[in-house]
Amino acid sequence: MDIYQLMKNRRSTRNFSNKTFPKEKLNRVLKASQLSPSGADQKPFSYIVIEDSDIKKKIKNFCEAIDKEYYSKSPKWFKEWMKKKNISLEKDFLTDAPYLVIAAGETNKPYWLESTWISIAYFILAAENEGLGTLTYTPAELDFLVELLELPINLEPVLIMPVGLIKTK
Repeated sequence: MDIYQLMKNRRSTRNFSNKTFPKEKLNRVLKASQLSPSGADQKPFSYIVIEDSDIKKKIKNFCEAIDKEYYSKSPKWFKEWMKKKNISLEKDFLTDAPYLVIAAGETNKPYWLESTWISIAYFILAAENEGLGTLTYTPAELDFLVELLELPINLEPVLIMPVGLIKTK
């Protein structure tokens, strides 16, 4: 598909089908993320793929608690926007999607944050090309993932991306 059409078509999804898809699709998406440019050509990012349902449930529970606290302090306009967009404090997409992909940056390398986000853009466009839905979910806090996933001290989680087939009505 034309790159501009991919950009135009891509949408965030919070509704994932329980149908499986070949893992090769996810592997191609992960490889595409590695093709992105990075500061000083350091590739200061890693992707952690989670398919274990118990770990996904723990992540969901942490995220719902974090988001509940964050949204309780949010301005009225933001709460109205959330309601209008039908965005709930329940994060079922974290357990419904067959895979959660954690993008993390190596904080001891130059331009780690910018480079990680560029690789995420490659990831989501490649996922669209593979017919997969994604969501760039960024809860207010991600520090809990360091301990939960036993990440090295220099690897900072940037976002959680549920990945799967989009649920059709």
